[in-house]
Formats: sequence, structure tokens, C-alpha cells
Amino acid sequence: MKFKEMAQMGADERKRKKKELELELIKLNTQVATGTPPKNAGTVSRIKKDIARLMLIERLAEVKAEATKISTPKRAVQKEAKK
Repeated sequence: MKFKEMAQMGADERKRKKKELELELIKLNTQVATGTPPKNAGTVSRIKKDIARLMLIERLAEVKAEATKISTPKRAVQKEAKK
């Protein structure tokens, strides 16, 4: 899945997708641990990258929300100072 597609998802949908990918990764890791080769060798790394992308999008949303909270009072103070 591409980064743009993940960024367009809603927060709930991203959380659900992340949980789904983590469960799939656990299943693949247990297969590898027992000696059964996965169907596709690149699946494990693809899933890890998708999880990392989802985590990045979540963190960017948090930082954006924090920046909005911090910057809002400053704007109010600046408007009052101009008066």
C-alpha cells in the first residue's frame, strides 16, 4: 500500500489496518520460527514497512495537532497587541 493511500484513510481505518498487519506479521513470524517458509519471501518486509508508514502518519497527525494547540493562543495574543 502506498503512503498517499494510507494518509487518505481515516484515523479509525488506519488503526484497524495497523492491527490487521501486526497480526499477519505475527503469523508469518511463527511460520518462519517453525521452519515453514512463507509463500512470498518479501511479504515480511513489506508488512513491516507498511506498519512503519502507518506509525509515521499517526505521529505526523499528533505533531500537527500539538502545533495547532500551541500556535492558537499566540495568535490571540498577537491580535490583542495590535489593538
